[in-house]
Amino acid sequence: MIVALNELEEGTARLDWEETPEELHIQDEDLQFVGPIRTQIEFVKIGESISASGRTNADLRLECVRCLEPVSFSLSSDFKFVFQKNRPESMADDEDETMIWLDESGDKVDLGKEIKDYILLEMPLNPLCKTSCEGLCPICGEDLNQTQCNCSSTQTDPRWEALRAFKD
Repeated sequence: MIVALNELEEGTARLDWEETPEELHIQDEDLQFVGPIRTQIEFVKIGESISASGRTNADLRLECVRCLEPVSFSLSSDFKFVFQKNRPESMADDEDETMIWLDESGDKVDLGKEIKDYILLEMPLNPLCKTSCEGLCPICGEDLNQTQCNCSSTQTDPRWEALRAFKD
């Protein structure tokens, strides 16, 4: 996702991209993207100052962490960047994610890494098919959303047996 900043005209410019996860270097085998990753960015250039705001959208197919059924998930992430040349020494350790420091030429910038980071930050940690998902039976593996199994749910952890002996 390379942007030629020197080709941007004064004022606003809108750019749209469609890229594959491979082009953005997203190599997580657990993430199954359905279609391209779509990004729209609006640049505002005033003199040497350039700012950008945009949105990335993608559709994914994930696995429910409780029942292992496939889950469709639409991801949308908003972002803002400011491009600045000549980083001052006093800001050498500053790690502001929205500030992108350019080298002396400042002609081109690859936004792929930043877009990838925003995508990965929007990923759900524990995707669920529905909030009321019952999951799988820990004993027989039956999907409790589909059927009720006959397994005994009164099994206790064997580590508690020593304490039960004190009670009896």
